[in-house]
This record gives sequence, structure tokens and C-alpha cells, in this order.
Amino acid sequence: MPSLQRNSLIATAAIFCCRFTGLLREITYTALFGATGALDAFLTAFRVPNMLRDMFAEGALSQSFTSVMSKEEQTNGSDAAWKLAHRIVSQLTSLMLVIVAAGVLLAGICMQFLYPERAVLQVELHEQAPALSPQREAMAEYRGLARGENGLQKARVVLETPLSGLSEQSSVRIDALSSLRIGERVKLTTLRSSREKGTLRVEPRTFPDLAVDLCRIMWPFILFASLSALSMGVLNVFGVFGLPNLASAAFNITTIVVGIAIGWCIDPSFGANALYGFGVAVLCGGAAQLGVQLPKLRKLGYRPHWDIGLRWQGGRLRFTDPRVRAVWALMIPGAIAAGITQLNVFINTSFALYLPAGAVTALSCAFHLWQLPVALFGVAVGMVVLPMVSRLSLTRGGSGEIPVRLAEALRFVAFFALPSAVLLGLWGEEIVSIFFQRGRFDAQASALCGRVLSAYSLGLLGYAGMKVLQPVFMALEKPWAPAGLALVAFGFSIALNYTFVRVLGLGATWLALTTALITTLNFLFFFFYLRHLLGGMASGVLVGGLVRIAGAGLVLAVFCRLVQLYFFQGFTDHVFWVRFGLIVLAGCGAGVVYVVSALILRVPELASLFSKLRARLSR
Repeated sequence: MPSLQRNSLIATAAIFCCRFTGLLREITYTALFGATGALDAFLTAFRVPNMLRDMFAEGALSQSFTSVMSKEEQTNGSDAAWKLAHRIVSQLTSLMLVIVAAGVLLAGICMQFLYPERAVLQVELHEQAPALSPQREAMAEYRGLARGENGLQKARVVLETPLSGLSEQSSVRIDALSSLRIGERVKLTTLRSSREKGTLRVEPRTFPDLAVDLCRIMWPFILFASLSALSMGVLNVFGVFGLPNLASAAFNITTIVVGIAIGWCIDPSFGANALYGFGVAVLCGGAAQLGVQLPKLRKLGYRPHWDIGLRWQGGRLRFTDPRVRAVWALMIPGAIAAGITQLNVFINTSFALYLPAGAVTALSCAFHLWQLPVALFGVAVGMVVLPMVSRLSLTRGGSGEIPVRLAEALRFVAFFALPSAVLLGLWGEEIVSIFFQRGRFDAQASALCGRVLSAYSLGLLGYAGMKVLQPVFMALEKPWAPAGLALVAFGFSIALNYTFVRVLGLGATWLALTTALITTLNFLFFFFYLRHLLGGMASGVLVGGLVRIAGAGLVLAVFCRLVQLYFFQGFTDHVFWVRFGLIVLAGCGAGVVYVVSALILRVPELASLFSKLRARLSR
């Protein structure tokens, strides 16, 4: 366990740098562009290649490769492990070049699938309309749909009063017109946050077109990200956990610097067109993420060598190396299992496009804050557990030690994840305002994002635990059971999101709640199925510690609620430095309350930490 904790803390420190710079990247986006349709388009365009990166590259491929290469290095030595790496890199590069070409060609179809179909407004002003200055809302008479010569749908309306913000590209969603009768009066609005029943929101039609362009620009990012994730897997096999995660920080910093520079050259006022600069910056960041890992790989002995490891036989391509086949065999079901949360986020994005402008941005910002504690502890511990379990499964008597290691890992993660869930759940709006409320991201956007974050927090414990347990299926070469559940959860998620958004007309908060529910159910299935496979999960090690951690978390929740009621009134109305001071004071108080409660309840992780500190001080 000491080595697990030590390596986990190294990975945690590196991941913190990565996630902190990732937050800086999101802060840059929201400060420059706000919670608007333009930023929604950018995040939607990036969501597709980023989802594939999370599912296949940094998820299933990296984990399956790390598992197989760990066993290969343990059994046959470093030379055999490097030979395996050469073949996987060659095959992955070939596959990703095909995916990049297909993605660039199909970007338009993909964005059309995500964005609701729109009709361009054909506006006339009523002959008896009063001579008033244009307003953001106006009544109009609906005259029906017609298809223009260019194939675009046009919605004819006659305005009773002038409406501000209209242009030749203004549009409305066609699904919103389906219930209207010709001649019916309807209210039109250009307010981005309006959700009044019976009101048609007018939006710039350029946003879907912008999303298509940005998706084509950023799609090649998946090639750099996949090779970077493979490099991470190789370094993890040889016990290097810090540098691979710092590589993501290189991506974030490069994206910020290059994006601001190119965006300012395109549009100094940082209008929608400046997002093209950030699209190019994503590619530069992907190249930087890969580049910083190459020197360490070379030092460990890696030399680039093209070895495709395939031959044409019997009318089809066949693997020449069974170990390579094992990597891909683990990767396919692993991609389904590991990608369920990313698929949920992708589904959320598609449904959020039916909501008022800014919903996609709110989901994205909240998701990044939610992922911060998960990445710091869940991902870091899972990264260390995977090669450790892979090696234990090969040693005599090692399988009996696996449940104990997993129980200790889950307890270690819960000690940090539970207070994180409490803070994000109860202080969601306040935390969002500290990170994002500046520039064009206002208090109203903070309130929406805070509600979304609170909903996400309900699934934080399950998500962190899932990140620890999911790689174990790779190490044990049992990936299909979680993959089957992932498919069921995928359908369940679609049904819930459709009900919440399209049937009940609920907002982005309910989309986040669906993700929290699905991740929690996934974790419970992983846990009980692993307990079945391993013949137990060291309940004596796990349960007592979790009960003590839960008790400390309950005390913390009471403290946080009291602070919110009596200390945070009118929080988002204050200037930044006042908000920052309040959250720092409250956060320090929350930390003291949690640590003292944990000490009184004798939480094992805290007792172990203090005993080590005392031993060091005595020496």
C-alpha cells in the first residue's frame, strides 16, 4: 500500500497541474466568449474528437496496452515489450489517419445530426406596425414554412412591432414550429436565456456552420491525442506517472497561448470568428502533448520503428503477433465500458442544443470542475492500480492480494472524493463564480452552471470509484461484462434525457443528473461483479473505513449548509476579491472540520498519514 499511495500521490500532483491548466483554458473560453451560442458551437465541435480520444485513446487503448505490455515486460523482458510497442504504434497511426480523413469528410453530417434543424426567418413588418424602436421581444403572425431555391427551409412571419437583433441569417428551430398553425400569433425573442412557454427563440444560423468548420479543423487532434495516450501507457509500465500527466498541461497552456494569439489576429474584439484561432490552437496543443513525452521514451530505450504486424492471408488481414491481437481484443469492449460517461456527456451535448443558448457551455464548465477531484484521485489511483494488478495476476498467490489492494485503493479515493462531492454539491454556484464569473460570463451563467455542477456532484463518488475499478477488468482480461452494462446504460441515458428535455421541457440540470445516475449504477455493477470474480472484496478492510469517512462527510455537509445559509448570502453580487476571500475562509473552515472529524472517527487514511509525518519528524 505505501507504494500505491506514493505513486498515486505523484500521479495526483501531476494531474493537478493538468486539471488546473485545463480550468484556466475553460476560464479563457468563457471570459472571452461568455455562455453564448458561439462558444456552444466550439465546444460541440470539439466534443466529437475529444469523446473519441477519451473513449479509445486515453481510456480503452491506453489501459489495454498498459495491461498487456506490463505482463510482457514482466514475463519476457524490455526488448519484447518494446517490440510490442512498435507494432501497436504502427497500427494505431494507420488507423487514426483513416479516422481523421473520415472525420473531416463527415463533419458536416455529424454537426447536422447534433444540431436541431433550423429554418431561416423571412420577416415582414406589419403595415400598421407602430413606429417604435426595436425591442428584444415582439409579437408576430406565423405564415408557414416554404423551401427556398437553395433548399433551405424558410419560416415566414409578419412582425407587429420591430424586433432587435435580426439579420438575414436569423433562424428558428423547425421542431418549435411543428405545433403552430398558419395565422397563429406567437412571441419572438432574441434573448438567449428565454424559456417562456409559447415563445420562439431567434438564433444566428451561423452557429451550426461555425461548428462544422471548427470540427473539421480540430478533428486531426485525435491522432496526436491517441499517440500521446499510448506514450502515457508505455511510461506507466516503466513506473513513470508524473510526466505523462504533465503532458496534458502542455496541451492546455499551448491551446491558451496560441489560441489567444491567433484569435486576436483574426478578430481583436474576440467575436465568433476568433474561435477559428482556438481551433488551430487545439492541434498545436495536441502536438505539444505528444512532443514532451518523446525525450523520456527515448531515454527508456524506445526507438521509432515501423512494424505494422499485419499480413494478408485467406482474403483478409491477420495479426502476426498474438500479443497485439490481445491489446485490440481488450480495447474493443473496454472502449464501450470506459466510454459510457463520455457517451453520456456527448448525448447531453446533443440534447442541450435544444435548450437556451449557453446550456452546452454550462454543462462543459461544470463537467470540468466535476472531473477535477475525479482526475486527481480516481484516475491517478486507477493508473497505478492497473500495472500493479496486471503483475499480481501473474504471481503465485497474487490473486488473493488483489481484493485487499482494491479495497485500500477505494478507501483512499473515498477519503478525498466524499468531501469534494459535498463541497461541489452545496457550494456549486459559489465555486463556479470564483472560476468563471468574469468578462462575458455573468452571474446568471454562474447560477445555471452551479445548478448543473450540484447535479453532477451526486455521481462523483461513483465516477471516482469507477475510474479505479474499470482498469482492473483489463488487467484480469474480463472486459465484456462491463461493456454489456455500458450498452444498457447508454439506452437508459437516451431515454431519460429525451424524457427530461423533449417531453417535460426541463433544463440542463437534469441532463447532468442523468450522467450522475448512470455513473453511480456503473460503479455498483463493477464493484459487485469484481467481488464475484475475486471471491470477495476484503470487506473487513473496506467497510469500516468507508463508514468512518461517511461520518466525517456528514459533519462536513452540515457545516457547509450552515455556511451557505448564513455566510454566502448574495455571493455572486460581490466583486471577485470579496468572493475569493469568502470562499477561502469557508474552505479552510471546511477543511478543518473534515480533518478533525476524521481524526475523532479514526479514519485509517488520515491516521496513516499522521503516523508517517510523526515518524519523519522524529528522524
